Amino acid sequence: MKNCKTAAENQSISILRQLLSYIIPGIAGLIFNSLYIVVDGIFVARMLGREPLAAVTVGVPVVEVLLSLSMLVSVGAGVLISVKNGRREHKKARDIFNISVRLLAIASVLIAAISLIFINPLARMLGATSDIMALVVEYLSYFFAFSPAFMFSYAMCTWLRNDSQPRLAMTAQIIGALSNVFLDWYFMGPLKMGIGGAAIATGLGPLISIIIMLPHFMLKKGNLYLENVKMDLKIIYEILLRGIPSFIMEFALGITTLCVNIAIGIHIGALGFAAFGIVGYIALIVLSVFLGMAEGSQPLISFYHGANEKNNIRTILKISLCISSAIGIIAYLLLFKYPEIPVNVFADNDIELVEAAATATIYYFPALFVSGMNILLASYMQSIGHWKESVVISLCRCLLLLLPLLMVLPMFLGNNGIWISVPLAEILTLPVAYVLLSRRHSCVKGI
Repeated sequence: MKNCKTAAENQSISILRQLLSYIIPGIAGLIFNSLYIVVDGIFVARMLGREPLAAVTVGVPVVEVLLSLSMLVSVGAGVLISVKNGRREHKKARDIFNISVRLLAIASVLIAAISLIFINPLARMLGATSDIMALVVEYLSYFFAFSPAFMFSYAMCTWLRNDSQPRLAMTAQIIGALSNVFLDWYFMGPLKMGIGGAAIATGLGPLISIIIMLPHFMLKKGNLYLENVKMDLKIIYEILLRGIPSFIMEFALGITTLCVNIAIGIHIGALGFAAFGIVGYIALIVLSVFLGMAEGSQPLISFYHGANEKNNIRTILKISLCISSAIGIIAYLLLFKYPEIPVNVFADNDIELVEAAATATIYYFPALFVSGMNILLASYMQSIGHWKESVVISLCRCLLLLLPLLMVLPMFLGNNGIWISVPLAEILTLPVAYVLLSRRHSCVKGI
């Protein structure tokens, strides 16, 4: 009996080490990836002022939409790739990879072209008001020109993780993000390129990441490498089907931002946009931790699902939920105690903006640990092929529950009702997620 317990403990420790080897690079990579947006905000706020910061904030949903579309293809393919590898079907895994590369290339170029043609209507749809319309259009025009590189940079990181190279993906993301930091300063500082310089720097960072990752696929350093393959509509359908949950999960942040932006435009105005810009940057960093855990654990869960090793899946899920809950609680306690510290990074001398953003921070983040649980449970369902449940969880977080709350709460709580709507939607989503999973999956019972 004692030997059995020791063996089980050793197995749990082994799984923990394996999980950490994936989620730590995943978290680090996504946090640095989020710097593409956050650093823009810092430099824009300090060098250009409140209105340009509001303009960048209006454009943030576009970044999340592009990331979500990249994940639709890359993570959908990644789930299939890891399942095939778990079954030792390596040739089929490579075919899926090559089809996903071609699919993303076609989609990213079309998105860039259409967006640039309809840039003005798109800016209005995102909620740009007349006083910041020109700034929004300038920022988005440059950004969309680089959008294929932005999408491919993230996708290649996902494919690397599914080819057992999470550290290379992390390294590429970190170097690309640091390059963006330098280019932001150089373009907006010495070169005086304004908000367009921020967008160009954001586009060049992913190009540098791609240059670092591309040799892995070109020189056949793993199982996934570029080769000729026929496009298969059935495989494309499977990729998109498996990718829908990740698309919705990442899209959730963009939809949340868009819904809140619309509410701010109705109830507050430019000051609210700037305050939410700061809150959004903080949220992006914290949620990147949870998304990094989800993306890091996905290859392992899919692999063990393909190998039919349910105990390992259960262990991974329990460990991930415990870690994310602890991170969420600690993060909110720090934000509640010291809200001015992160806010002052963006709004050093604007007293009115500091007060508005600090208040929003306190109301916006109390359910961080719940957000992490919802993200991980949705990712788990996707990783084992149950995409419908995953989609429902993600939609509840960002739309089905959030939108009614944004419509009702400001009527009773004023401007603070906007900020409270987001954590309340997360809290209401958690029981929905648990019911969906516990009905069909014994793996989550007892967690």
